[in-house]
Amino acid sequence: MNKIIGARVAIVTPKPQTTRHRILGIHTTEQAQMIFVDTPGIHKGKRQLNKNMVRIAYAAAEEADVLAIMQDASRPLDHITARLISRFAENNLRQPRIHILNKVDKMDKALLLPRLQEIQTLDPTAKAFIPLSAKKGNQVDGFLKTLIEYLPEAEADYDADWYTDQSQRQLAAEYVREQVFLAMHQEIPFQTAVDIEVFKETAKGLHIEAVILVGSESHKPMVIGKSGEKIKRMGITARKGLETLFDQHVDLRLWVKIDSGWFDHPMKLEDLGLGTGF
Repeated sequence: MNKIIGARVAIVTPKPQTTRHRILGIHTTEQAQMIFVDTPGIHKGKRQLNKNMVRIAYAAAEEADVLAIMQDASRPLDHITARLISRFAENNLRQPRIHILNKVDKMDKALLLPRLQEIQTLDPTAKAFIPLSAKKGNQVDGFLKTLIEYLPEAEADYDADWYTDQSQRQLAAEYVREQVFLAMHQEIPFQTAVDIEVFKETAKGLHIEAVILVGSESHKPMVIGKSGEKIKRMGITARKGLETLFDQHVDLRLWVKIDSGWFDHPMKLEDLGLGTGF
């Protein structure tokens, strides 16, 4: 989606479940306006946060005009993804389905055809099966052309210069959380969240104060790092990204707060924008 939109509206890390809520990306051309709804991945999890993420994904799928089901082709097809594809196929949803095999630049080319055949067997009524490399841009235009074929005719929902419905405050929280995910290891990132407490314009630019929530006492010093070096690096990188995005000076200040069980507290999840509602 970032490649198509031409802006980083969705954060990206190597860790699963990086995307936690519905993210809208808007791409307008002379032919069409395509509104991409990027959702959390379908996964298992006992925490309320995980359950909310999966509900958001399925709710978005039900409302979409076209389902674009993407998988990492550089890895073997796992049983969870296969079961998900079969579920969409068997439910005979009204939406046309397009399967995207991403990261084909990283896979053995001899394995591509068997992989395509495997997906076709799971979902024989899908409209298209498109191998591409989002990072390199290979076949992204082909995907867009195919997508336009199955979009309904309607008036544009957004002005042509819009590229997301996320507020600057939401984008700031996501950019900070991206750095937490990239800097931390093991289970710590999944027990963290970012809450923007102050977001205001000043004569010098934007002043942002963000709190990184951690799930336990032991995680706090890990996020801060020795003499505050780790949180300082996260702040510097996030600030640079936000300055590029907002095209102005950003004064970003970070703190760490312990909030055990935030990921199972419905009201806290709603406050963080991680409830089940859109």
